Amino acid sequence: MHTDELKLIHEKHQQLDSLLPQLKADAWLIPCREENDRAAPLFAGFDTIGETILIFTQKGKKIAIVTDYDQQDAKATGVYDEVIPCSKGFAEPLRQIIKSHGLKTFAMNYSEDDALMDGLSYGLLLRLKKLLDLPDLESRLISSQSILEPLRAQKSPEEIRRIREAIRITENILQEVDAFIKPGMSERNIVSFIKERQRKYKTSSSFGDGANVMAGRFGIGHRSATDKPITPGDTLLIDIGCYFEGYTSDIQRAYYFLEHEADAPAHVKHRYAVGQDAMHKAIAAIKPGKKGHEIDAIARRHQEANGIQPYPHALGHQIGRTIHDGGSLLAPIGPRYGQRGNIPLEVNEVYTVEPVVHGQTDLDGCPIGVEQDVLITETGVEVLSTPQNHLILIG
Repeated sequence: MHTDELKLIHEKHQQLDSLLPQLKADAWLIPCREENDRAAPLFAGFDTIGETILIFTQKGKKIAIVTDYDQQDAKATGVYDEVIPCSKGFAEPLRQIIKSHGLKTFAMNYSEDDALMDGLSYGLLLRLKKLLDLPDLESRLISSQSILEPLRAQKSPEEIRRIREAIRITENILQEVDAFIKPGMSERNIVSFIKERQRKYKTSSSFGDGANVMAGRFGIGHRSATDKPITPGDTLLIDIGCYFEGYTSDIQRAYYFLEHEADAPAHVKHRYAVGQDAMHKAIAAIKPGKKGHEIDAIARRHQEANGIQPYPHALGHQIGRTIHDGGSLLAPIGPRYGQRGNIPLEVNEVYTVEPVVHGQTDLDGCPIGVEQDVLITETGVEVLSTPQNHLILIG
């Protein structure tokens, strides 16, 4: 196993060691087959292709029951007290472990409001009940979310290093994009160039087809790029993320295509300035212990006070192994995001901050995209990406 991968897995298990005593069950069970559980790569340390079950007891015992051909990789991680190979399925070894350790209650990966915490499928639950001969299994279960959420959210040093590198690569690509864009190009021309640059840097897009590239005078959303030429007077948004060794970035930049003028019109510059100011005010307020809905409200109030209809989404989401890395959000409390904006922010969480100025109708004005990536520190926040300090003019 590569040294960096070993470092990452050992760092995550150090975090896990501090969390397991807080587990409100006798053990945490993570059954895996064909990499069905999106949380498992955080701490498994090997590809869970064959039928696998990981057992972490509240007392700190770590056991991996794996197929015969996975045992070598599981042992190579050095994080398991016991690796048990099995050629006939994990049912019998698991029954023995449950009995020998006196395990009665279990945490498993399910969640009503966070897809990344919801790795336990209904079919797998039924299979476990049958294999273990435990018809009352559901009554013994609790969600692992209270452990899994901080384990995923609070990034280790190696995770932060990879996110920084993903941001560096993304910004290199954006610099090349800035020099490439010319009047008359289409969104598809720009996306094709971005994809070529991603291949050059041996990376891949975190979402969409290379990037979300959207031009126009109103309307914004995640949609496919078109072949229609971008015309003078349009704004252009490039929302891009790239992967580095399994970790992502997420940055957005805004452009204006000049229309026989030396500068963007006043109403365009106003919308850009309001978006930027909302972003910087929100970033300045971020610190450990603050709640996401409090940070979100700062940006919303600033946009409203300056005649802008606030963005119809969360101010920011976590990034890490995925572009939307689950857990807490910089978001209002309500039906769409539930209570995820009511969770105190913690050191070493990485968020986007994106108070996008939307142009939802032709009466609102042009869309302007602003977005940066930030790391929560002991004293406040570090901006990991390089803030765009002016509206980029084309033509």
